[in-house]
Amino acid sequence: MILLNWLTMKGQIGSIMGRYNQLPRHIAKKHLKAAARRAAKAGVPVLKALTPKGGKRTRRNAVTRNARGQFEKGSGKIVKVRGGALRRSVTAKSKYIGRNRDGVVYAVVGYKAGLQSRKAIWLEFGTNSGIEPKKIMDRFRRTYKGPAMKELKKELLVGLERATRELASGKNPGRT
Repeated sequence: MILLNWLTMKGQIGSIMGRYNQLPRHIAKKHLKAAARRAAKAGVPVLKALTPKGGKRTRRNAVTRNARGQFEKGSGKIVKVRGGALRRSVTAKSKYIGRNRDGVVYAVVGYKAGLQSRKAIWLEFGTNSGIEPKKIMDRFRRTYKGPAMKELKKELLVGLERATRELASGKNPGRT
């Protein structure tokens, strides 16, 4: 999770955030949110690589029926059932919470909501019925922590450049 606040950031990221703070708020929020999302999106392949693939199984679907209209056992073709739906559900999202400059921007890399999200929780923490915890997100944090800061710095600078170009063009003046 990447969390950016207007006033409490320090270091290189803090100086970039200070430059965002000088922009009109509607332009700064838009470009800051987009930069955080792009930085988080770069972590999607890393999380996909750490997520278990799931197995392939084959099953025989019945396709012919007997005289009573029931499917005949073993009368079909072999169909491969692929695993990996959890890998395909990895996503990145960002959001701005708050009003004007008193809010925060956050970006998250994780799994889409629904059954895949529940599967990820079961794999992460384990269950009473025998699934051992795999600690996928801990490994992801250890793996992607350093590259995430570099990616965030790069994307914030790109977003700042785009924001200044938008401000200079005069196409998005905001409310007057």
